[in-house]
Amino acid sequence: MTCLQLLSEFIAFKFPWWGVCHISFKHEIRTVYIYNENPSKRAIILRDAREVARLDIGVDQFVIMQPGYSEIMIPMIANKDFKN
Repeated sequence: MTCLQLLSEFIAFKFPWWGVCHISFKHEIRTVYIYNENPSKRAIILRDAREVARLDIGVDQFVIMQPGYSEIMIPMIANKDFKN
């Protein structure tokens, strides 16, 4: 199983309400790109930004991309406090 397959399946399991998104992964810079065509889907993903930022899966940042809109970067937040 490739790293991209693993990431795709994990994201689909963790956030099933996102629906279909195109995902790419740049291993050199540890960045996941999430492409979508629908503004409402972009809003759904952004609603989960805090949870996405706290994923401890070896990714430095997530980039949300949609044609005609600016890219949105969600940097990883280190999980130092496991109580929250």
